[in-house]
Amino acid sequence: MTYTNITHAIRRNWRIIAASVLFLAPGIPQLTSAATPSGLTLTSDSQILQWTGTVTSDGPRMPEVPECVNTGCDKLNLTVNLPRDVLSKTGEVVVGIRFNNELLDRSLGLVAYNANGVRVDSSTASVGTSQAVALPLTKYTVSSSYSIYIVDEVAFGNTDPAPSIDYQGITQVHYEPVNKPKRDLLPDLIALPQTNITLDAPFDIFNDHAPAGSNCFQSEIDESGAHDCRRFDQNLANIGEGALDLRFKTPTGITPTDGQEFPVSQRIYRSDGTSHDVAAGSVEWHAIHQHYHFEGFAQSKLWATDASGNNRVGTSPVATGNKVSFCIADTNINPSYWGVKAFPRQAYPAPNCLTPDSTSGGFDFFKQGMSAGWSDEYNWFLPGQYVEVTGVTDGTYILDTTVDPTGRLQEANKNNNCGSVRVQLTGMGTASKHAEILGVGPACAV
Repeated sequence: MTYTNITHAIRRNWRIIAASVLFLAPGIPQLTSAATPSGLTLTSDSQILQWTGTVTSDGPRMPEVPECVNTGCDKLNLTVNLPRDVLSKTGEVVVGIRFNNELLDRSLGLVAYNANGVRVDSSTASVGTSQAVALPLTKYTVSSSYSIYIVDEVAFGNTDPAPSIDYQGITQVHYEPVNKPKRDLLPDLIALPQTNITLDAPFDIFNDHAPAGSNCFQSEIDESGAHDCRRFDQNLANIGEGALDLRFKTPTGITPTDGQEFPVSQRIYRSDGTSHDVAAGSVEWHAIHQHYHFEGFAQSKLWATDASGNNRVGTSPVATGNKVSFCIADTNINPSYWGVKAFPRQAYPAPNCLTPDSTSGGFDFFKQGMSAGWSDEYNWFLPGQYVEVTGVTDGTYILDTTVDPTGRLQEANKNNNCGSVRVQLTGMGTASKHAEILGVGPACAV
């Protein structure tokens, strides 16, 4: 994800952000109490345990827990009492949370301690709406107890924790894919329905701004001649057996020129525990963002519809967005997995994609990607998140988004990379133009 220098933008524009309800994890109720219940017991690998809670920054401190000495925490007592036959598979108990972040000032950490007071795992991604930790399954841990702490963290680009955050929690057993037949564990990339569509002006971010009266960033105007930008969130997900894992390296200590490219490899994991790398395009240095983006990760198109508003018409779209680059990360748990299908802890927390994963031999080594069961959301207020709609008239349209539009990535299924929504445009060409999502759109043409 891309949130460098967001602090001042948030402070200047919090009313706009609140009105747009950003980073909304669907289906999360507004809660008013701490962890409910305070204790859970997992006795089967088919169980899915859920709870709710609230973390407050001025809540009671827990001096025995380093993460909770200086900030508020919520606590869940988790007992794991699983049958020994679960050890016939490779797996772990995954504890996850999700929460609303409509003001972009919210972040929660998740920490697990065993009965001996030893920290087992922690997740402190400061961008996104989800966290997850893993408790390994061994003969010593199938019958054990854990203390799970939900910590009021500081969101990326902010200086203070949010006063209060409601969250949902989930606990279940997650198994690794079976090792036979031996095969590549490929990702399967899809585009979830777009959200937060708007014709409003974005706020200043990344040292970029929208000129007075424009809904396009100055960089979009300069680079693409954008004039009237319909902006929206893009949320791309991985529903495959394996992770999307991208690797690249750059010489240590250099400052690339704007637009400078470096080759990327996709690491493909196999069911026997090995992996191999294949060429997967390139990343580009964005000077205005001060980090690297994987080129052309998604593209959106706007189609006219028939009188019903449900079907595309014409042989080409009325507007086509640029191929948008991403700094790919696990930011959200895919809503279709929550309470339905087990997911792992995130292996690509944000904003880790911004900085080297390691440094050696005169090179910085970067890693970015998306775990199975997770998604990466890019919000409407980020540069590049638009389709140019100059000259487009009022009416009902279909907005498609396709992940990996040039087919450079290896994945399990190329036929499900596109998703769509139906949208209504009104007041086009006037000062009161408006965009609204009507619902999920029809399947995309393969």
